Amino acid sequence: MWNMMCDVMPTITEDNIGQRHQFSGEDVRINEFMDTVVEERNKLLDTLSKSQIRLDETEKQLAEVESERNALQRQIDATFPKEIAALRKELSLTRDQLAARDEEIAELKAERSNTRLLLEHLESLVSRHERSIRSTVIKRQTNQNPQAYSGVSSEVEVLKALKSLFEHHKALDEKVRDRLRYALEANAKLEEKLESTMQELDVLKSGGKTDDESVQENGSTDNVDGSSSQQPIMKNSEYGTWKMNELSSRVSELEDSLSKTQRELHKSQENSNNLHHELRETISIKEEQEEQISSLEKKYLNLQRESTTLHDLNDKLEQELQHKEAQLKLQEEKTRATHEKLELCEQKLAQFATLPEIEQELKQRMEALTQAQERHGTAEDRIQRLESQVEEKNAEVLRVNQRLKMNEEHNTRLSATVDKLLSESNERLQVHLKERMHALEEKNMLTQELEKCRKLVEELQTEKTEILKELGKARMEIDNIKRQMLQQEIAFNIQQTDALTRSLSPGGPDQSGFVQSSSQHSNFDTHSLSRRSMKSRMSPMESNHAKEWEKLQQAHVLANVQQAFDASSDVDMDGGDDDLDDEAGMYCDTGEPLSPSAADAQTLALMLQEQLDAINTEIRLIQAEKQNTEARAEELESRVGSMEHVNLLSRNRNYERQSPPVSGRSTPQREYLHKYHSLQLNEEDDMGISSTQDNNGAASPLTARSMRLERVAQALAHSQEELRRRAGINTVPSTLNMINYNPSSLRGTSGFSTPPSPLPSRH
Repeated sequence: MWNMMCDVMPTITEDNIGQRHQFSGEDVRINEFMDTVVEERNKLLDTLSKSQIRLDETEKQLAEVESERNALQRQIDATFPKEIAALRKELSLTRDQLAARDEEIAELKAERSNTRLLLEHLESLVSRHERSIRSTVIKRQTNQNPQAYSGVSSEVEVLKALKSLFEHHKALDEKVRDRLRYALEANAKLEEKLESTMQELDVLKSGGKTDDESVQENGSTDNVDGSSSQQPIMKNSEYGTWKMNELSSRVSELEDSLSKTQRELHKSQENSNNLHHELRETISIKEEQEEQISSLEKKYLNLQRESTTLHDLNDKLEQELQHKEAQLKLQEEKTRATHEKLELCEQKLAQFATLPEIEQELKQRMEALTQAQERHGTAEDRIQRLESQVEEKNAEVLRVNQRLKMNEEHNTRLSATVDKLLSESNERLQVHLKERMHALEEKNMLTQELEKCRKLVEELQTEKTEILKELGKARMEIDNIKRQMLQQEIAFNIQQTDALTRSLSPGGPDQSGFVQSSSQHSNFDTHSLSRRSMKSRMSPMESNHAKEWEKLQQAHVLANVQQAFDASSDVDMDGGDDDLDDEAGMYCDTGEPLSPSAADAQTLALMLQEQLDAINTEIRLIQAEKQNTEARAEELESRVGSMEHVNLLSRNRNYERQSPPVSGRSTPQREYLHKYHSLQLNEEDDMGISSTQDNNGAASPLTARSMRLERVAQALAHSQEELRRRAGINTVPSTLNMINYNPSSLRGTSGFSTPPSPLPSRH
């Protein structure tokens, strides 16, 4: 855009007829140039308004940051006691003083090393040149030359000055050493003060901890007396948890405020970067405007030079016109003289008309006259040409004067517009610079406040670590109390279960076995008990009715297990699945506390239920696979094989399945499989192709699914044996009749046999 604006001014061409049209084109270009200048001014105003809006937004954000900082400061002042705040201030001051002293010590050490190096260098130089200087002094003294004596005195003075310099630097070194000693002593004193303040802080913290520990120890000693003394311990533990929750909430609030301040910091930094970028852009725009102004000034100077050259040309043309007018006057005088001579000649001819010689002379003179007339005609033509040239030159002079006037008016307009633009741009830049300086000052203030906030954040982090340590210790103590309470509850529950079994046992062999198994499994893992059972057992209002209800629940669980096995053996595979899922939901929904033997029976029943569900899903998959393979085989045979093969396959489909033919028709079948059943072929690559069989209807070999079913059956049998061994339950006699099977019996129950097929089984 700026290059276009610079190239708008046209060059003044000479000897051009269509210059009037060019003047109109120049006016159009000047108007376009002014329009572009106005557009640029509007753009600059828009950018200025946007930058002002951004500055207002940054100021608002700064105000919000300051308000949040003040709120954080108030929270800190409210949460922490005044003594700790004063101690922290003293600590921060001492740390700052220590850092300043360390920097001073480092600077002094560097200066000392530099001075030592300089002194050593000077001493080496003096020791080198001392003998030569002394010898020259002795020679000059022997010569007794006053000039040499003055030079010797100057060199001696230089040596004396060097010696005094050495002494001065040695004294400075001693002073520096004294200052170092004093600084080290002050540093040691400050470190002692620091240690004393830290010890006082530790004493204050340890005092609070010892109070809590004494309260917790008293509570633990009272716990041993009985269940009635557990309430104060519980209160203490609840108070400890409440205190922990409060501390954790405080820590989370402080972390949130920290994250917010950091985000706002990042935002303010980004805003400052944007402002810097805008400053650079405005500076670049200013430089471009200055370049444009310089180019316009250069063009103005070029126009002035061209106008001066045109003035010079005009003067030259006027001089040429005057010269040609003088020549015209001379030629007119010559023509007059020739006319007078002609008249004289005519008079002489009249006198000598009679004579032939005169006639010949007249003829000659007439010829001369004709030649003179011809010459006179050529002179008139020349005069006319010169007059036409003079008129053209006058017209050119008028045009040049008009162009000069236009150029002067154009230059005045340009100078006025340039002055206005310069004044406006200078005012805007001054305002912008003032705003930027104000923003930089505010940024410096913000950086100082941010440094203060960082220091406060570091202090908060140290306090946070200390609080977390205290929380960890409190958690450890609470865990110890919980373990002790759990052990006491477990012992109490074991005693209750023993008393219940002894009171309710009629003396039969099965019941005695059940009691023995429950007593053997009384030392179970504490994690198997739920918290609801703990709370219900902790309540002292539990009666004998609840114990009898617990016994009835055990019997109900065993009856449910037997019903589950009977239902799984009688009902079909699809319907049995839903019933077993409902029973499993019943088992899982029982939230009442159980005895150890009842819990083991329930877990075993759930294990059996899951294994039965797995068996049912396997059977469903086998049925679906059989149907899919039959449908695909029918499609293949209908598309590839002839009608005779279709009839044979429809007869023998329920009894046996032939292997794929070895003829050339097998290739389109494989292509068809590749086209429509790519997933089946991929699985065939993974599992391998099943072996082909004869046409006599032999049974297919064991697949991977049958092996998995056998493993599931073995696992079920093993789990049933464990159930019998643990609980002594003899009421599940017929469950293994359904589970202990082979793949052929399972295929018989499901009502189908798996003949060999060209497609492998899905896994």
